[in-house]
Amino acid sequence: MEKFYIIKLLADENRFNIFMKLLEYGELCVCEIEELLRIKQANTSKHLSKFKKMNILSSKREGNLIKYSIKEKFLNENMDLIKYLMM
Repeated sequence: MEKFYIIKLLADENRFNIFMKLLEYGELCVCEIEELLRIKQANTSKHLSKFKKMNILSSKREGNLIKYSIKEKFLNENMDLIKYLMM
């Protein structure tokens, strides 16, 4: 995946904040992201689907919830970017 597309994806403030919260917490469901960032469920889902489409996030079902996390492969391949964002 080209770095340009990752930067473009993270240029949106809501997506950037979602990404940073996923880095911080490891995995979150839509309702947790809504609460942390105070954005509506529909917007949260729309942003998460863009991450999934670019193969950045994985998801797993836990009961009625779907938990999202950043794929380990993405983290490993983009460690310089992650370190920069964490500064």
